[in-house]
Amino acid sequence: MERQRADRGTRAFCRSAFDQRRVPAGVRARRVALHDGWWSGRRARRHASSRSERPCGKFLRLRDDGTVPGDNPFVGRAGHRPEIYSLGHRNQLALAMNPETGAIWAGEQGPNGGDEINVIQAGRNYGWPVVSYGREYLGPRVSEKPWQDGMEQPVVFWVPSIALSGMTFYTGDRFPSWKGNVFVGGLRVGEVPRTGHLERIVFNDKWEEIRRESLLTELKQRIRDVRQGPDGLLYVLTEENEAALLRIEPAGPPTPLGRAIQ
Repeated sequence: MERQRADRGTRAFCRSAFDQRRVPAGVRARRVALHDGWWSGRRARRHASSRSERPCGKFLRLRDDGTVPGDNPFVGRAGHRPEIYSLGHRNQLALAMNPETGAIWAGEQGPNGGDEINVIQAGRNYGWPVVSYGREYLGPRVSEKPWQDGMEQPVVFWVPSIALSGMTFYTGDRFPSWKGNVFVGGLRVGEVPRTGHLERIVFNDKWEEIRRESLLTELKQRIRDVRQGPDGLLYVLTEENEAALLRIEPAGPPTPLGRAIQ
């Protein structure tokens, strides 16, 4: 990729989406998520998320040395940046690899509602801001309808927003009944302070959402990130003036249960 001047209106969120020890065959490139470039007072700028000549509001796919893989979906297409992997995103704050399918899952913050988890696929448009389940901070809906042909639907969405931040798939043995569940950090519910929590999401064998459970609500802390440790326990990072790294342990003997009947 040629050297280019940074866009002052673009923020980048960079995270490795997988543990290198569990990378599926053929997965070699890195993903970089870019913010949609909009902030209060600059609403018109957000529409760049769906424009293929602009980097903001996109997932970019690059090799470790910064070059563009030849099988990226827009390579060789006039008017398209070759590093773009998917488009139509708002504010990505979580990235993880599904350990069963190898798919990249991304957590995206909406405004006042409309947080999403999306399965990222090459060349797909995820709709922001043309379609959204969210509302503006002053109340009106972001879009007239939350779906449109040619734009992807989220696998999970929240109204009101939980200010999604951090995500992990649980694959350990210390919590057998949680195996295959997705854990997501939340900073607050809607605009209500001290409502941050950890959210557990249960899926069936087709990766369709069945149920959610709010955890750690009694702490009244903003949850910034959640990870599974090598010991099979969950580690949670809070975001406060006196932040803490929490270790979640089983309260008693484990009870194995199937994913879809938890």
